[in-house]
Amino acid sequence: MTNRKGEEVKRRRGEFSFCILAVAVCLLTLSSCGPNESVLKSGKENPDTSGRAPRQQTFEQELEDVRTGDFLYIYVLRRKDGREIDADGRRVIKLNTTDAKRRVSADNGRAFIIGTDAPIAPKNLAAIYESFAVEDYSPSPETNTTADSNATK
Repeated sequence: MTNRKGEEVKRRRGEFSFCILAVAVCLLTLSSCGPNESVLKSGKENPDTSGRAPRQQTFEQELEDVRTGDFLYIYVLRRKDGREIDADGRRVIKLNTTDAKRRVSADNGRAFIIGTDAPIAPKNLAAIYESFAVEDYSPSPETNTTADSNATK
């Protein structure tokens, strides 16, 4: 009978030790599940506290960015009176350049640079010319490498 009692005590000690170990593992797991601060901060830009305003790209830089996009058609739209393009003007641009790949406001809102690979429909182009002064910066077919590479396919 004492043998059975001894086995019972060992079994209970084993169960108790197992419970303590399980609780310790749970506590350790839960305490290590907090957010990693370095990961949380890695996606955030540090705010510029030097007091300088962020540098804006010049019109020429914006135009060059669109040119390096290898678009077949590049247009610069400005109001005929030279003022900033307002919400109505933006709506006209968006409505008539739905297939454009890139629309960039430039020159402090006084110009829009449009880059597209598909020609703008004649009626849409007419509406644009009616509303805006238009400059065509489209590359000639001889200088456009995208047009040449697509023609050989």
